[in-house]
Amino acid sequence: MSNVASANTDHKIPDHIPPHLVADYDIWVEPTTPPDIQMAVVNKLHHQLPDIFYTPLNGGHWMVSRMDHLRKVVTDGATFSSSGASTLPNPEELPLPPQDMDAPDHMKYRKVLLQFLAPKDLSKQAPHVLSLCNKLIDDLEGRNSCNFKEEIAVPLPVSIFMAIMDWDTSRIREFVSWSVDIISSNDPAVSYAGMLKLQEFLSGEIAYRQENPGDDPLSLLLASKVDGVQLTPQRVREMANLLFTAGTDTVTNAMTYFMFHLARHPEMQDHLRGHPEEIDVAVEEMLRRYSFVNVVRRVTRDVEFEGVQMRAGDRVIASLAAASNDDRWVKNPEQVDLSRGRCPHVAFNTGPHACIGAPLARLELKIFLAEWLRRMPNVKLADGFWPKQRGGAIMSLESLEITW
Repeated sequence: MSNVASANTDHKIPDHIPPHLVADYDIWVEPTTPPDIQMAVVNKLHHQLPDIFYTPLNGGHWMVSRMDHLRKVVTDGATFSSSGASTLPNPEELPLPPQDMDAPDHMKYRKVLLQFLAPKDLSKQAPHVLSLCNKLIDDLEGRNSCNFKEEIAVPLPVSIFMAIMDWDTSRIREFVSWSVDIISSNDPAVSYAGMLKLQEFLSGEIAYRQENPGDDPLSLLLASKVDGVQLTPQRVREMANLLFTAGTDTVTNAMTYFMFHLARHPEMQDHLRGHPEEIDVAVEEMLRRYSFVNVVRRVTRDVEFEGVQMRAGDRVIASLAAASNDDRWVKNPEQVDLSRGRCPHVAFNTGPHACIGAPLARLELKIFLAEWLRRMPNVKLADGFWPKQRGGAIMSLESLEITW
């Protein structure tokens, strides 16, 4: 695509935006060029376009990709609001509180979730994570290949999530299919159908917990109050939507990207197998290198931000992938380099909206990686296979075929 917006755009360029800050950039389709989506994003945003620019595509929005700019955007909720910020082409998204809330409501609802998502509580899941990792590996016995995303990266976090929610784990196949449809399908009709199935289940489960309260998360939410007002079943369902999508797709995508990297770098498999004490560092470095989220904010007031004039109502999309790979912060960001130690990244966002489930995600990723390397031989991409990649609010690999 041209760096200059053409006349064939789907949104009129507002008068306050100067022509030199306008570029045709589509987060849904453009950054999927090999060799991998993160570097395609970085090369485009950091080396071909202004640090902050406006694209008229997808309803029109600003793009922010540098670490220092992104940190200012996501920590200034008064100017860059999470409320009413939508990622087109799906503007009629279900509410996802508290992700789409600002202060003070955001923190009030976040504290409600900490009743069962506090790190000390999540650490209790370690034995279950370990057991499930080994079961999934056991199921590969006698084989020399698998679709890693479908057979490992999706079932693991879905199963853990179901256990936390105290849901019937015998229905794992249904939940996995919903997760795949909602998170991984490029067909909006398929994603919507999966979300409808989830909504039907949640409505039934919430109704049951209203009549039969326990110490499970839905019961805790139903009994919770914010500003002295008890949460409604609808609000609880909206919060459960966030828990399901964030609690499953984050780990699924991270695991898939991790294995994508390892399959192309047998020397790293050998190194970590011989130095398991470096797995923690490897998880953080691969989270940095393969960050995959774009966060959206809405400008609340006319403001000059880093020399750029923005108006109230403008949307801003900030690329966590590009910021985590900002060469002004990280030397040779395209390399997964364990010797750099814990390098700053924003894979789980930062500031008040930093991912509340990050401790659980890290726990799952570390345990899985340790067990996989302990039990499995070196893996590689299947002959002739290269994963299809997609952009959007959450970038991902559609599948991952590996052999050993």
